[in-house]
Amino acid sequence: MEKCVMDYKREVATDKIKKSRYMPGLDGIRAFAVFTVIAYHLGFGWASGGFLGVGVFFVLSGYLITDLLLMQWENTGQINLRNFWVRRAKRLLPGQLLVLLVVAIWITVFNFSELANLWGDWLASLFYVTNWWFIFNDVGYFSNFGEPSPLLHFWSLAVEEQFYLVWPFLLLLGLRFIHKRKLLIGFILICTLASTLGMAFLYQPGLMNTSRIYFGTDTRMFALLIGAILAFCLPSQMFAEKNTDNKALRISLDIIGATGLAILFWMIWQTNQYEAFLYCGGMVLQSIATASVILAAIHPSTWISRVLGCKLLRWFGVRSYGIYLWHYPILVLFFPLSEGGNSIVRTFIQIVMILLIASISWRFIEQPIRYGTDRSMWRKICRSNSTAGSTMKK
Repeated sequence: MEKCVMDYKREVATDKIKKSRYMPGLDGIRAFAVFTVIAYHLGFGWASGGFLGVGVFFVLSGYLITDLLLMQWENTGQINLRNFWVRRAKRLLPGQLLVLLVVAIWITVFNFSELANLWGDWLASLFYVTNWWFIFNDVGYFSNFGEPSPLLHFWSLAVEEQFYLVWPFLLLLGLRFIHKRKLLIGFILICTLASTLGMAFLYQPGLMNTSRIYFGTDTRMFALLIGAILAFCLPSQMFAEKNTDNKALRISLDIIGATGLAILFWMIWQTNQYEAFLYCGGMVLQSIATASVILAAIHPSTWISRVLGCKLLRWFGVRSYGIYLWHYPILVLFFPLSEGGNSIVRTFIQIVMILLIASISWRFIEQPIRYGTDRSMWRKICRSNSTAGSTMKK
């Protein structure tokens, strides 16, 4: 009985922490990232570097996850790994499983001959090892001959999920046994440098198939770790209400954030997947630029925060996970390029379908499971048991 009440109180305390940490500007960054990726997959000429939006997601994920875990450590002196992984599963699995189910049914009904080819991709996506599956099968992200896999985009979700599984445990060990934060940050910097050098050393000029470099967890980890370092140095809690009126700080952050945005826009517009610059430091520059935008966005009073936190971008940002999940299967299965080139009408229909299906998924699948009735019922049970226990004692 007492354990039930304690679990309920702990859950309430966790909810309060979550609500106090909401930063609307970060939803704007999510919206920016997902639409650059979609623009790239739609073949827009001005978004030749739109695939870099995935790197924006990596930095943001590294920051948010590390910030959340550090906040829990500061408040409780521990990191509840089980609770973290359960919450991640509630957030990620419903949408993922729905997409995988729909793709499997669609292929079975309308293109059964491709089912055998899809099976390996499907299982790899289910267990979040898609990136290594594509590496071992020499599948190129930028050089697909024939029909691309509708699950090709799951590689980035695999990298993030592998990070979610390993990073909290490593961070907990670091916090327990390395008492000097500067030393711990130093270790993370070394790992970041190792990942960066790994990408640069594996890259060969003129290499057309960059799947090992592009998909590798080890060669992409630097983006997630740059976000983690930002969380160590500038946690979201540091911008308390007393700091929001500092005009000099706001101006400085706006300059930093605007510079970061300018770099991101330039790289999305001017770079492409074959440039050596990206693999020899360019993606690191993109990650640092993203960190600069995040830094400005987490302050509640900056111009960057207000623009990125506008209502429209928040709407897209909240649904960005579902938009990312659904966009590629819709483009590949419903509108295969073999049926004709892009047109304004075709592109409009594609975007509407992506937003509509992602919204339905968020409203009826993702949101109910993440914030749904299961938790409300648990609270009611705890309350009723607590009341019954008190009555029996009397």
